[in-house]
Amino acid sequence: MEWGLPLVSLLVFVIVVIPPVVLLGAMLLLWGSSHFLPAGPTVARTSFDCPFSKRHVSVEFLTTPESDQPSDVLSCSVFAKPYHVRCKKGCLELAEAGWAPPLMVPRYALLSDGVVLRPVGARPGPGQESRN
Repeated sequence: MEWGLPLVSLLVFVIVVIPPVVLLGAMLLLWGSSHFLPAGPTVARTSFDCPFSKRHVSVEFLTTPESDQPSDVLSCSVFAKPYHVRCKKGCLELAEAGWAPPLMVPRYALLSDGVVLRPVGARPGPGQESRN
């Protein structure tokens, strides 16, 4: 019977201690990969009056975080099959892609005399400094 207490304590250790440690390790791994790996392309959806088809359209653009313009048109409501885009995609030159900071970045900056909110979707252009 002297092996009963060590067996029970080992069982408690395996059930109580190991799962939270594995969960914490997985969360740290996911957090690290989300902050240090480059951001992938995203889909931006918008509706506008198309100057080429003269209709109101709903479009899905493929955008990258580094670019101010979309890189491709994924779907357009002008076509019977929206994901089969057959036009010259002239709207790519007319569209602008905005930028918003990740959710982990606060929208405010602490100053000596208060709090200032950063504008979402605006980033300084070339030769301009951020005032935040």
